[in-house]
Formats: sequence, structure tokens, C-alpha cells
Amino acid sequence: MNIDEIRAAVADMHSAFDEIQMPRTPFVLKHFVVGSQDTEPQRYHQCVLELQIKYDAIRRALLQQKRIGLEIERLDAQDDPLADIDAEIKRLDLEGMNRALLGAVREFEALYLIFQSFPHQYSRAELDAAQGDYWSKRLLRQAETERQATGTVGVGNRDALAQIGYLPQTQLEGQDGKVHQLSPAQS
Repeated sequence: MNIDEIRAAVADMHSAFDEIQMPRTPFVLKHFVVGSQDTEPQRYHQCVLELQIKYDAIRRALLQQKRIGLEIERLDAQDDPLADIDAEIKRLDLEGMNRALLGAVREFEALYLIFQSFPHQYSRAELDAAQGDYWSKRLLRQAETERQATGTVGVGNRDALAQIGYLPQTQLEGQDGKVHQLSPAQS
């Protein structure tokens, strides 16, 4: 294909380019970003954090759009072939930015729907109070996953569990073949 054939092919694809803009789909956001957290308060925290990051990215992109628009105007006002090329490059940058912004807005909308589904908005104190439960569940899940995959709980997971008050054990499966759950350390 030569460049003219590529341009002709792409002319039919602009709407397809727009349609795919959303790096993380609503399904991915719901199940693997927010839903992957082990407790409801942590899912809420993750959702709000993702919304904040996406909101900041959208605002930054809008300002970048303005900046690039002004740079294009400045370049177009010059009577210089190099400035014309620079303006075209800026238009390409703007086109790519507009597509990325479309995806960011879609992600924000999906995250906002997830946010609205929470029956309760957690305070900082509630989020802090829920950390012990979250880390216990997360580390026990990680240790069990590792045990299932390798037959033992590795040093890193044992150490992390010990740091939150669980007895460090070399394995979860006993000599009798039965699986023994890790238990909180006695005070």
C-alpha cells in the first residue's frame, strides 16, 4: 500500500477509531479495577480514586487542547513552509488527543455509574477503620492462591501475614493432608 491508499482506507475508518476509544471497558472497570478489591470500603476507595485520576486527566487534556489550538493559530499566521508543517503536526496531535479524551470521558461515565451504585459514601475515618479487615482478606486470599499454585505459602506472603498479626507458617497443608487455615496470633 502506498500513502494515498492508506489515506483512502483510513478515510472510511475514522468512526471506527472513535468507537474503540475506551482503554478499560465498563466490564473491566466493574470487575477488575473496582471489583477486584476485597472489601466494600476498599472498592469504594478504588472507584473514587479512579474517578479523581480520570477527572484530572480530562481537565488537563482540555487545557492541552486549548494550548494546541492557540499554537496552530500562531503557526498558521506565519508565512513559512516549516510553520505549515508544524501546524499539521499539531493538528495530528490534537486529533489523537481528542480520541484519548473521548475514551477518558467514557471511562469517567462508567466509573461514575459504579460510584452511584454504592449505598454509602465512606468517610476517611471509615476507610481507615476498614483497613484491617481489607488487608486480612487480601493477604489470606493471596496466601491461599499461592498455596494452591505452588503447594506452599512463600516468604513474602508469610511475612506480610505476620506483620498484621497472623502466625507465620511454612505451609497451609498439614502432614495429614488436610488444609489448615492460618490463624490470628494469640495476644
